[in-house]
Amino acid sequence: MSLSPVEQLPLELLQDIFLQSGPNLALPAASHHIAAKLSNDYCYHATCTEYLTQNLDSRVEQSRAQTRIFSYKWMTWEYFQAFVNKTYASCGCLCGKTQDEGCFDPIWPPDFQDATNMVFSRSHLPALSFIKCRLPVKLLHGPWERSKIHFLRFLLWTTSMTVDWGNHDARKLALEGKKQAILDRNLEVVELFNHNRRLGKAPGLDMVRFTVIQGGCDRSIVYDTMSTARTWGLRGDGWRDLKLDQWCKQKIAEGDPKGKWLKLKLEELRTTHGPVGIAENGGETEPRAIFGYMHPKSGDYDNVEGDKLVITPHKWNQLCAEGGL
Repeated sequence: MSLSPVEQLPLELLQDIFLQSGPNLALPAASHHIAAKLSNDYCYHATCTEYLTQNLDSRVEQSRAQTRIFSYKWMTWEYFQAFVNKTYASCGCLCGKTQDEGCFDPIWPPDFQDATNMVFSRSHLPALSFIKCRLPVKLLHGPWERSKIHFLRFLLWTTSMTVDWGNHDARKLALEGKKQAILDRNLEVVELFNHNRRLGKAPGLDMVRFTVIQGGCDRSIVYDTMSTARTWGLRGDGWRDLKLDQWCKQKIAEGDPKGKWLKLKLEELRTTHGPVGIAENGGETEPRAIFGYMHPKSGDYDNVEGDKLVITPHKWNQLCAEGGL
């Protein structure tokens, strides 16, 4: 099939048309030949600068463009880091402003290894925070390489991106991605899913059961999942589960210390107290239930076959409590 007149244009003219058109992402999408010609760092940077660094008139169209950009194969973790460095190095802060322009707490260089080490607030947001589009599905499933984890964590920490819950494949991949992380005993990824509602609903008893029975009861993953489930409303009798009790009984009989440890954690969470409060006038108030919680050190034991209990302080919750993102 012969090329169209537009496809036959030299790179210099085609590139100028693309940039002058917006750049309009429909142009490279219309032809593999055109897309190949426009596949260079100059066009990539111009596209990202247009759609990722400023607020345009139509936020709906901009969000669609942002979603498309992050889905492209060339939008890798390596490229995104290079773009961020090139775009904000002159300012000296991810907020996009110099100190003369109002930046009062410069954050530079970016912590690409663990974005949660960068502390932002509502009065000092990263310039990327206005990016509100869909997380690319390529970051929602395994294999969970280090670059993928760093990329996903950085986007969750600095932008407003979320899973496209209206897309069946995206929903499925997000759920499968979390389960695969559990099976792989990848605590870092499980924590991302547990503590970010943009990646799915909070874990419930069914997910706790999965981490124990199918996931081999990696104590760090089980503890984090149970703690998150409690934080989001699982209380008292809601923790009663015959399958978990049977699993504990079997492991205790086998001499596996995980059985005794999990049994204690479940007993702690199932505990409910109803003390009588004292009203301001000295009378009694209605009893208020106080639900149990897990003691980090109770029942702990030495590292056995790589199963050391690791409890991570979660900065996501701290940031929200302090009025951050």
